[in-house]
Amino acid sequence: MTEKASLETVEPGRAAEPSGLVGARPRGEFDVLVLDAATKMSLASVRSLGRAGLRVALGECFAESDRSRPVAAFRSRYSSCNVVLPSYADEPLAFASAVVNFIREHPTQVVLPVVDGSIAALQPQRARLAELGSVLAVPPDDVLAVANDKERTLKVARSLGIAYPKTMRIDSVDDVASVVAELGLPLVLKPTVSWSTQASARLAPLEVIDQSEAVRVTSEFLLRGSTVLAQQWASGRREGVTLFVADGQVVARCAHVAHRTVPPLGGVSVMRESLPASTELYAAAASLVKAIKLEGPCEVEFRRDAVGRPLLMEINARLAGTIENAVRSGVDFPLMIWEWTTGQPVNPVMEYKAGVRTRWLAGDVRWLRDTFSRAGRPDTVSRSRALWWFGSEFFRTRHYDFVDWHDMRPAMAELGSAAVAARQWWRSRAHSRI
Repeated sequence: MTEKASLETVEPGRAAEPSGLVGARPRGEFDVLVLDAATKMSLASVRSLGRAGLRVALGECFAESDRSRPVAAFRSRYSSCNVVLPSYADEPLAFASAVVNFIREHPTQVVLPVVDGSIAALQPQRARLAELGSVLAVPPDDVLAVANDKERTLKVARSLGIAYPKTMRIDSVDDVASVVAELGLPLVLKPTVSWSTQASARLAPLEVIDQSEAVRVTSEFLLRGSTVLAQQWASGRREGVTLFVADGQVVARCAHVAHRTVPPLGGVSVMRESLPASTELYAAAASLVKAIKLEGPCEVEFRRDAVGRPLLMEINARLAGTIENAVRSGVDFPLMIWEWTTGQPVNPVMEYKAGVRTRWLAGDVRWLRDTFSRAGRPDTVSRSRALWWFGSEFFRTRHYDFVDWHDMRPAMAELGSAAVAARQWWRSRAHSRI
């Protein structure tokens, strides 16, 4: 596949299929190319930037998105152009070349990737993009190397006196028995780096409840080219602080609690609520990102232990899944990215509205499905409680991801996806009963 052939466009507002794409490529310049259009972060970004009057193009790899679901952001009124790219997992060089080729043909000031895989594929292209007058909106490579490596991040945290779960490194399955004896069960196994270049895949942390599970999960991580960190289980609630750093100073913040995530252990938040900025958590998060020298947006995640002590989990050195909650609470991180990358002053926002609840409905359906299938596992509740939480949320939450009354086509696409997910889950349950 040539670079030219990999750049096919889809008319904004129209559904795209994995093949037979339609629409003429628009002409002219764009202000921002937002990648990973199937994610909630990209939709929140294109809406924020579009409302500010900027001309936004969207890109996505169908290989990395669920082909049974439409790319919701492609239907947004704020997208001036939708472009389908090669896979950043299967063909990272072709993906990067296609992005560069798009910028060459359509001068664009800022390129904004929002997932680890697309960021990794584009990092080597900074110079080529700069030659074309475009800025890659992610921190420098040496900074990302620390922030994306959990072991190196914890080393910085230790030097600052920031608490984190007791952690041991596993280099071989032969180490598992001694780690289990030291940390106890259940415990959490994490890859040191979430995006595996060797496996071309994102690796998520997993909880294990016995030694045989620990051996199996460790083997899978090692086969994918990642060393493994084992951590003591922290059973409290998940809290995080999203920060924006410009010229070494924190200019914006928004704290949240993730009530539910999918996967349940600590994946993407599906139900979250903005919190007043805890002095303790904010001080820890701010000192950590300054020590690492992060710039731009980042999310610092904590989890409280059984006695309520906050423990550092990791840093996401990019826009995270809670960005919709921050924007609804009054902190417009996507617009700050535009200001930061184009050399404009970033307007400080240190105060915001607390108590704002936002929900990703399709994700919450998946959470309910996972809760039913994971009965008895850590981070699960009884089925009756799960149903109560899921149903009562309709009376508690006003704001839903994808829903914007001035831009409803993405919401219609997502509602269809939620319905499909619910129907598939119900059919699978009926089949299992039979």
